[in-house]
Amino acid sequence: MLETLKRYCSLHATPGDEEAVFEALRADWRAQGLDVRTLGRYAVLAQPGERKKSDTLLLVAHADSPGFSVESVQPDGEATVIPLGGIRQREPADLTLKCADGPRPARLERPPAPAAPWLRGLPLRVTFPGPCPALRKGDRLCWAPFWEAREGRLTTPFLDNRAGCALVAAWHGRFAELLPGFNVVVAATAMEEVNGFGAAILAQHVQADAVIVLDATYAAAAQGIALGRGPVLTLSDASCILPPALRDRLLACGAPLQTEVYNFSGTDARAFPTHGATCPVIPLLLPTEGNHSPRETCAVADLEAWPAAVAAVARTLFEPAL
Repeated sequence: MLETLKRYCSLHATPGDEEAVFEALRADWRAQGLDVRTLGRYAVLAQPGERKKSDTLLLVAHADSPGFSVESVQPDGEATVIPLGGIRQREPADLTLKCADGPRPARLERPPAPAAPWLRGLPLRVTFPGPCPALRKGDRLCWAPFWEAREGRLTTPFLDNRAGCALVAAWHGRFAELLPGFNVVVAATAMEEVNGFGAAILAQHVQADAVIVLDATYAAAAQGIALGRGPVLTLSDASCILPPALRDRLLACGAPLQTEVYNFSGTDARAFPTHGATCPVIPLLLPTEGNHSPRETCAVADLEAWPAAVAAVARTLFEPAL
């Protein structure tokens, strides 16, 4: 999975500008012989052409990661930008500007007002090490690519949520064998980091019997969530609350799972009941450190355990409750 993930983490995809990731997913899915659909600029999805007479499982990741949009261009060639999605970074950082002729390096600086708290004294300032490119309002920047894998840890930008995209990209290698009796639809959405519009569109186009949302979450010592202990089952957050009976069933699925409870953030899970879905919607997430920063870190063991955990949760969801 690491080579696939590395390829997806090299792609520039900020909220509302996810086409590079969408195109990579479409190419990977078509190479596996899947039927591919595109829902405007909001979502892509795929499934085998042969439909089984069984329940349908939807596995959904999101294609965007937090980034920046150019707000203004200054006479001295610098630019000001605003964040798209929550950014966790308190020091200057290397960025990549998306240009028509290819990526250009840039540098995120502190706000000009020294008393302004980082990322609250908006807008932020961007400088360029070389000649300033011809910028326009709305041009997109993201963290500069970085990849480091050692001692069982992986550090790179965009684990939230290129990890989920890499998971669904190789459908046959991961889920065709693990879930041979189910209709499995794999999908990726746009704009999860800002408004959830992509998941809202997807929810209206796919009638699923269960949804598993793939995303990244936070390592949290206070809750006992750490890298290397397996994927994280969200019991409660701003988008999803699981009843205790369902919690108990899922924790008995046979796969090692960590659990989290909080209410200050959420996932694409919110969109499905909001748009009329009555099926179970389960966030099953990758624990990370440095979420939404230029150096997000996960355990390779958690990446490797994720597909089997997804399959075990899916089988449990479709078993009759006792």
